[in-house]
Amino acid sequence: MSVVPHRSDKAGSQPIAPSRRRVKDLATNALAASREAWSKMVGRKAAPAAATNDRAAERVARLADKTKNRTATAVAASKVGIARAVEIGRDNVLPELERTGAMLKDLTRPERLRHDYREYLIRLHERVLDRHTESLFFVPTKDHVALAGLTIRGENRQYGHDYRPTPCALFAWTLASIDYDLSRLTFVDYGAGKGRVLLLASEHPFAAIGGIEFAEELHDDAIMNIAQFPRSRMKCRTVECVLDDASALGPPEGESVHYFFNPFAREVFAEVLHNLVVSYRKRPRRLYLILIDPVATDLIDESGVFQRLELPLQERIKVKLFSPYEISLYRSLA
Repeated sequence: MSVVPHRSDKAGSQPIAPSRRRVKDLATNALAASREAWSKMVGRKAAPAAATNDRAAERVARLADKTKNRTATAVAASKVGIARAVEIGRDNVLPELERTGAMLKDLTRPERLRHDYREYLIRLHERVLDRHTESLFFVPTKDHVALAGLTIRGENRQYGHDYRPTPCALFAWTLASIDYDLSRLTFVDYGAGKGRVLLLASEHPFAAIGGIEFAEELHDDAIMNIAQFPRSRMKCRTVECVLDDASALGPPEGESVHYFFNPFAREVFAEVLHNLVVSYRKRPRRLYLILIDPVATDLIDESGVFQRLELPLQERIKVKLFSPYEISLYRSLA
């Protein structure tokens, strides 16, 4: 009995192969379908995002245009403002700065600083240092008096100077230079004014005190002050004031101190000095010259009769710091 080989395997494999292909095809189709669906879904999502991006881009562009316009407007306005500021600066600020600079330059000039400091010192003496002594005078002596309108004795009105009071402390500092027995000296004030210096000198033990004044009104004030000054303060009570032109009078015969607070111009001072030199040459003796705010000191230096003196150190420092006026001191050679 022959045995025929059984082919059930082949028979059975035929239906299986189509099934695998089908599954494969189904999977392929499903994958393709899913890809298509995903593409559609992504497309649907991308479209609104693109539209949103477009709208945002448009807004940004509009905002950029507005910013650009505003910036351009601001720049244009700033240019106009800068131009206006430059114009205002050129027309107003720069001239004011130039005026201020010129003013500061003028205020800081050495001569101006010296002048301002001198004015300050004058007020310091008048309002502070002289107040006590000034209260002793019957007629006030602290105010300046112009010669215009005053009655003048003699022919030298044009050479006379306005009345100015000598600072009281300054007078004391100048007397400190006289290292000599004051009781042997006569004190003479040229341009005695209202008598302030005469009465300051009376507080020192001079042998006698005399003043010369050529303005009648000032001379009358001096006489009133001499008469009313407290006698308890006077160490020298022989005090007189003469109404006359200084160039017409000669100096005292004895030893003396001659005081000048710039009472007249060089022309009259030259005549007064000439009288002193002639008197000295006739009778050599001790003579002192005190000049406050002096003029024509060259005439004294050339006279051959006087030598310069210096204040003691302490008084020299005081004068350097607190005197509003220059001081020149001389003593005769005898």
